[in-house]
Amino acid sequence: MENPYDPVDQTGVIIEGLDIGKVVCEIQDKGFCVVEDFLDLTLLQRIRDSFNGEVPITEMRAIGTDSGRTWRAHNLLAKTRAADEVFLDPRLRSIVDGVIGKYNQVNVTTLFNTLAGETKQFLHQDDGLWPIPRPHPSFLCNALFAFDDFTKANGATHLVPFSHQWNKPVDQSVDSIQVEMRSGSVVFWEGGMWHAGGANTTEDEERMGFFISHQVSYLRPQEIQLLSVPPEVVKQMPRKLQRLLGYHSFGIGVDGRDPLDVLEDGVVVSPDARLATDWRSRY
Repeated sequence: MENPYDPVDQTGVIIEGLDIGKVVCEIQDKGFCVVEDFLDLTLLQRIRDSFNGEVPITEMRAIGTDSGRTWRAHNLLAKTRAADEVFLDPRLRSIVDGVIGKYNQVNVTTLFNTLAGETKQFLHQDDGLWPIPRPHPSFLCNALFAFDDFTKANGATHLVPFSHQWNKPVDQSVDSIQVEMRSGSVVFWEGGMWHAGGANTTEDEERMGFFISHQVSYLRPQEIQLLSVPPEVVKQMPRKLQRLLGYHSFGIGVDGRDPLDVLEDGVVVSPDARLATDWRSRY
């Protein structure tokens, strides 16, 4: 019997000229895949403008560094509608489904800007936050979109190829590659891949990126989307995006009701519910 939580077979699936099955296979095999020119430059500029003028910054450091040379903004879906279509892009959705299965939701959303003088992060695995023994099925799929050209000099992300298949920590001196790519491109990687933000050794260049992480829906996300995004904001979103925030039934739902129905009417007790005395009177 087919397991509904298994990755979706995307063999032969082509969306907007992109071979989805090939991308998924590359992620599953070596742990990552770069897709050049994924984002339309007009959309990219709109998100960049939102980051600069609309989105409050919540941190001034990169995890694992002390320089304070990286600006970060989390919880983006509560702060701007500029990037909604990225989350709903059919290519992104199909790639995530192919890596971790169709029952997935948004884990983390981050805009960051790495400034000149930032130091290199330590190598880490994003799926290491969940204490699940290795080896285990893929349950995390990350996407990092380049808003500036990513170069070795300005701190392009370090990845350790095939390391998502390793079952023990890596030495921090292990060989890695840096993902250099043009603005508008994206790198996908499996959540067990060892990776790190690079050092920005330039004098004045910035490196802006947009990070989206998805996880299987039966694990708790790092960003608690059900609390992070106010209900009045969620109600303005397309239904598919609402589902990606966690408004989906996982067994019982809300007293047997679809969470989106409850979001709309606020009724947390099923209209079909009766007191015990009422049920007994029927027998």
